Amino acid sequence: MTTFTQGTFPLHVAGWATIPLEQANTLLTAWRHSLGPVRRPFGSQAWLLDVGGTPAAVAVSCSIVSPTVHSFRRNQVVELARLCSAPDARWATRVALRLWREVAATRWPYWHVAAAVSYSQNARHGGDIYRFDGWTKVSTKCGNETSATATWSKVRDRHHPARGPKTLWLWRFTETDDTAE
Repeated sequence: MTTFTQGTFPLHVAGWATIPLEQANTLLTAWRHSLGPVRRPFGSQAWLLDVGGTPAAVAVSCSIVSPTVHSFRRNQVVELARLCSAPDARWATRVALRLWREVAATRWPYWHVAAAVSYSQNARHGGDIYRFDGWTKVSTKCGNETSATATWSKVRDRHHPARGPKTLWLWRFTETDDTAE
């Protein structure tokens, strides 16, 4: 097997690394992500994909809002709360999603994760990016704000980008009994 040294790769062509949430929020705002910056008051971790030192995509991991999602408890799962690419690097979205799933989610600093989740807003897109990456579609009826199964903590204005039905996507990292204590 060949041994590589730092000198073997003298030119940084692309990278995937953690960045401060404030920097990710600046990019989310500049790139006009429909949900804007992440303002959750609990665990989060931001990741940047750069090409030649220029930001191409950002992904933000967060603790879930509710105590459970699907059959997982909060301390078993991490949510991909934001995924956004630079306007001139839309190709980077799929790359960042795969890197997030394979590298970032498994390095969630708060607990070992058994699964990752993400939501797609049904009116904006069908979630093909998750489907093409092998995620499981769990439900297309998440985000109901008015019925007995409402899961969101606040009612959103009718113009809010997060209002309306969402699809829950799931990636299992381990085969476990999801209901085990």
